[in-house]
Amino acid sequence: MAKRNDPAAEAGGSGRPETPAYAASDIEEMERMTLEKANRTLSAIENAMAVWESSEEKPEDLKPRIARLRQIYEALANWEKKMLQSMAKKEDMDARVSRLREFSDICYAYA
Repeated sequence: MAKRNDPAAEAGGSGRPETPAYAASDIEEMERMTLEKANRTLSAIENAMAVWESSEEKPEDLKPRIARLRQIYEALANWEKKMLQSMAKKEDMDARVSRLREFSDICYAYA
């Protein structure tokens, strides 16, 4: 049985609506919390990479992990830049929710 007010179900589709019904204040709070998490993660990665770079010994078995940290760092830093630009431009709700989904996708991809 389809849920009431579910545009995808009413249209006969199986996907979720493009933008769920969230209040702007909810989106703003999610953006703030997500940026905080991204900032803490970027900081932790920067610290780990600094320790690695300053270390005289660089064990071979850790090199792939450091390379992966660099990839995560790059993905998050690019996402953060786009998020801040999006917030500055006061983009519409669809774009804002899409940006939050991108963060989720990055987390899932590197989990």
